[in-house]
Amino acid sequence: MRTVEQLRSDFVLYTGEMQRCEEAKCYWALLYLLLAIPDVCASLESDPDAEVGDRYVGWCQRYLPPTSTVSGADRFQMRNALLHAGSTTPVNKGKKHHTSYSHFSYVDPETIGETIHFSVDPGANVLNVHVLAMASETRHALEKWFSALQTDTVRMARVEGAIQRLTRIQPKIVQTKNPDGSTSQTICATSSSS
Repeated sequence: MRTVEQLRSDFVLYTGEMQRCEEAKCYWALLYLLLAIPDVCASLESDPDAEVGDRYVGWCQRYLPPTSTVSGADRFQMRNALLHAGSTTPVNKGKKHHTSYSHFSYVDPETIGETIHFSVDPGANVLNVHVLAMASETRHALEKWFSALQTDTVRMARVEGAIQRLTRIQPKIVQTKNPDGSTSQTICATSSSS
């Protein structure tokens, strides 16, 4: 069985990238990463026949902090709007997991404090999201998930069966053909599991 430390190592590409985005103030890229992480984790631990929305919503409900303003379905529609359409406006029509918000507002962490995180505008239709607060929540959710897997043999078995496909940085020898026709080998780091 994988230990918490091994799981942390497996996810170092993701947690390291989160840190690099924060340090470089690349908040938009950080947001995309944060919305994708529940997908990655849920995919590793779930029955492969489970629907993506059910997996995502379930993972969020189990591991991200519960709030009165944000559900797993809200997070799923946030993910759908931004990752699939580059939008802050969710499309609920025909969706199993829907949100009551008409828009998600990703606030600038440089000008607005974290207290605004997951607050709702007075009209109750715009959810405010503070990306750095969301990053902190995601880190804690990963740790909670790593710990929970230690006592859930079914989910851990699925993770162990799928973890080899998780993207990670590793050295790789690349052969290239030079302009003069000769070949050379280069060792480089890649984001690949093979």
